[in-house]
Amino acid sequence: MNIIKRTCATCAAFNPTATDDEEACGNLTFITENYGTPQALGREPGAADWCPSHKTHDEDKAEDAAIVTYWQRLGIAPRMGLSDEPGNQG
Repeated sequence: MNIIKRTCATCAAFNPTATDDEEACGNLTFITENYGTPQALGREPGAADWCPSHKTHDEDKAEDAAIVTYWQRLGIAPRMGLSDEPGNQG
């Protein structure tokens, strides 16, 4: 069994090259420092941080496959990230 240290650096949602116009976390997670105090501050996560929304790339792919299987059992064609706008249909 492979044990991966669960940090933002190993998360599928983490963007290590985020700019001012982009989020570092695709899950829109913020790290709260000094939680419960008047000085509590939120900041974007860094590579060494961790949160409960963490998923490795393998876990993310497995979740996507499970969702597709569920949709297929309901008779719904998976959209695979397509929007409902005209011209973006499968």
